Amino acid sequence: MSNRLFALAATALFASTASAQFCSDNTYPIHIVDLAGNEVPIAFDPLNNENTFQVATEEVFMAFDPNLPTGTYYVHVTDTPIDGMDEVVSENDSMDRFVHVENVAGVITLTFPFSSAPNAITLGTGLNGAGQSMLLNPFRASQFSQCRFKAWYGDVWDLTNGPQNPYLLAGGINPMTGGCAVRSYSSFNIGDGSGGDLKGFVYSDTNSNGAQDAGELGLEGWQVNLVNGATTISATTDANGQYCFSNSGAGSFTVELVLQSGFNATTSSSNAIEACACANKQGGDFGVSQSVMNCDARTIGYWRNRHGRSLVNQYNILPMLPALCIVNDSGQYVSPANISEYSRWLRRARSWNMAYMLSAQLVAMHNNVLVGNVDANCVINDPDLGVMTIEQLIQQAVASLCANPFTPPCSGPTRNVQRMLKNALDRANNNQTWQ
Repeated sequence: MSNRLFALAATALFASTASAQFCSDNTYPIHIVDLAGNEVPIAFDPLNNENTFQVATEEVFMAFDPNLPTGTYYVHVTDTPIDGMDEVVSENDSMDRFVHVENVAGVITLTFPFSSAPNAITLGTGLNGAGQSMLLNPFRASQFSQCRFKAWYGDVWDLTNGPQNPYLLAGGINPMTGGCAVRSYSSFNIGDGSGGDLKGFVYSDTNSNGAQDAGELGLEGWQVNLVNGATTISATTDANGQYCFSNSGAGSFTVELVLQSGFNATTSSSNAIEACACANKQGGDFGVSQSVMNCDARTIGYWRNRHGRSLVNQYNILPMLPALCIVNDSGQYVSPANISEYSRWLRRARSWNMAYMLSAQLVAMHNNVLVGNVDANCVINDPDLGVMTIEQLIQQAVASLCANPFTPPCSGPTRNVQRMLKNALDRANNNQTWQ
C-alpha cells in the first residue's frame, strides 16, 4: 500500500468523531510531564515568543488531554518553528508514531496498533497520575534550533512524502468524515543549552534479578565505554559505582560495560543512546553478579584410576594432549595412543626430569577443566606464583614445556621455574589455593 493510500485509509478509519463545535488547533492540548505524570514547569521563551514547557532531562513524556476523543493519532517531534523549517527529529520507528488512545472517563490507555514491538515502547503515568503517557524519545538534536523542540499529534495525516515530512490537517471540519480534525502542538525546551553528561551505575546484583534492590551497592573501578562510530571513550566507576561521560555531545552512542573476569551481566551490557546534548541523560545502569564457578579439582591419582580413565575416553581427551607439549623422563614429547599408554605414562611420572612431573600435573588440571570440574577463570593465590587464573597457569606451563622439555637436576633456573609451576598445579589439583 502506498504512503498516500495508507494515509487515506487510516484517516477514514480513525478520524475523530468529536462534535464540530470543537474544531480548532489545540482544542485538546499536549501536556509534557515527567515519568510520574506531573506536568513540568512552563516559562516564557523569548526566542519562540511563547510559553514553553521546561524539561530538566532528555527523557520527555507526553500526556494526552483527558478530554481527547478515543481514536488513533500520529505523533512526532520537530524543531521549533522560529526558522520555518519544521525539521522532523523523531528517531523512533515511524510505525511506533501511530498511537491509539482509548479514553474512558478521562483515563487514557495507549496502544500502538502498527508497531512491530509495542511492548518495547516506554510508557509513563498520565496527567496528574491518571492513565498513561508516552516517552517521545528518541529524537536527535535539531540542526536549526539547539535544545528547542515541538511535539505534534493529529488524527488526519498525510505521509505521501515519508515520515520525515508528515502533514497533519489543521484543526477544523474533516472533509472526509464531517467531524473534527484534531491537531495539537506544544513547544518544550530541554535543559539550558549548555550541554549534558551521560551517566549511569554499575552495581552488584546479588540476587541476579536485573534490578538494583535495597542493599545492592555500586561497584568501584569498572570500565564503561562510550562508542560513537570509530571513536571510543572510557570511564571508570567511582566509589558509588557511578560512571559519567562529561559533555558527551549530541549523537547516536552505544554505552558498553566491560565485563570483568569472574562476573556475569544480569542486565544488558550494551545500551543504544540518542543524545541531543541539552541536559544530563541516563546511559543505563548495569547489573553484574559473581559467576558461580566450579573450582573442585581431582588429583593425578584420580585421573589414572578407572573413573578418571572413563572420563578421558568419554571426552576424547587423548588427541588433545600433544598440544600441551607433555614429555617423558628423557624429555621426549609424547602422544599416548590409547588409554593404557596414557595410564602408564601418568603412573611413571617423577621429578628427575622436572618437565615430566610438570607434564603430569598439567594433564590432570587440563582434564579437570575439560570435564567441568574446574572453570578456567577460577583464581588461585599460590605462595610461589601469586594470584592468577587457572587458564593463565596452564598457559605458562605449556609455554615452559614447549621451550624446555628436559630439565634434570642441575639444569639451572629453568628447572626451578618448572618446579614452581608443578607445585602450583599440584596444590590447585588438591584444592589448596583457590581464592
